[in-house]
Amino acid sequence: MPGFEEPPSSVPDPNEFEREDADIDDRLEFRAAFSETLTKHGYPDTLVLARERAEEVFHDRRLEILDHLNEHNPDSVRALAQELDYDKGVVSRDLQELAQIDVIEYKETGRSKAPRLKHAHVVIEPVV
Repeated sequence: MPGFEEPPSSVPDPNEFEREDADIDDRLEFRAAFSETLTKHGYPDTLVLARERAEEVFHDRRLEILDHLNEHNPDSVRALAQELDYDKGVVSRDLQELAQIDVIEYKETGRSKAPRLKHAHVVIEPVV
């Protein structure tokens, strides 16, 4: 077939994947195990974040937004900004950061997007 090239032989076949051969981050495995343990002990739907990522994302204003979302269901980003007396653009950027790390999601309500907490619990990986 013209223009078709065989893939390089250095690319592994996904059908021949062996978990033991994979280079999986130990901390990622730890967070997964920690989340599973929390679920077994009555905390289902728990997102476990890396400490470094949490330090970058969580600050007072974003924590205030999360607290507000935990207690209220604003109809839109604009409504949330008004309820908290913040600029809509600032709140929108904060929500985008929180959505990137899977803490919030948006529910479509007509032409608006209503921000909602995505998980019942969010924890930061332990120090040890």
